[in-house]
Amino acid sequence: MRTVSQLIDDATVTPEIEATFNQIKKALNAPFTPHFFRVWASSPESLNGIWPVMNHILTSGKVERRLKEMIFVAISALKACHYCEAAHHAFCLNIGVSKAQIKSLIENKTIDESDGAKDKAAIDFAVKLAKDSHASSEQDFQVLKAHGFDEEEIMEIIAMSGMAVFYNHLANATKINIDRGFTDILSRHS
Repeated sequence: MRTVSQLIDDATVTPEIEATFNQIKKALNAPFTPHFFRVWASSPESLNGIWPVMNHILTSGKVERRLKEMIFVAISALKACHYCEAAHHAFCLNIGVSKAQIKSLIENKTIDESDGAKDKAAIDFAVKLAKDSHASSEQDFQVLKAHGFDEEEIMEIIAMSGMAVFYNHLANATKINIDRGFTDILSRHS
């Protein structure tokens, strides 16, 4: 029965995969395992590669998760990944990003400078790279450094941009249904 994806049948959840799902819920602070990961349970080797990347880039590092989630929403809107846009919109709401900021991320792929010039610079750079990975310049690095980002943080922003493009590709290719848990969060905040 196709309850998770329009293309991939529900996978058998082995004890090993269930352990991974529990890690995912804990790291993302989610009450359920998102469909994104359930789809990849049909390919445990892929899941074992996909999850650690998100875990390290999205939930770890010097750049706060709040900013990384905003980058994810902006790039998902840019790439027309409705699943990732909805999922990370919900995560943004749960960690305090305002509805107005999220609306701007979806509609404009950025936020107003009045909402934080530093965050705006990072989001704009990440979206620029999502459009064209060859577009980075020394000037971009100087702008980010002027806003207080160090080289390690700039590299995290680049990694976040690339990861968002990659995960958008995976979600779009498998036509994942948006989790009811995410739609419930979005409807409560509408």
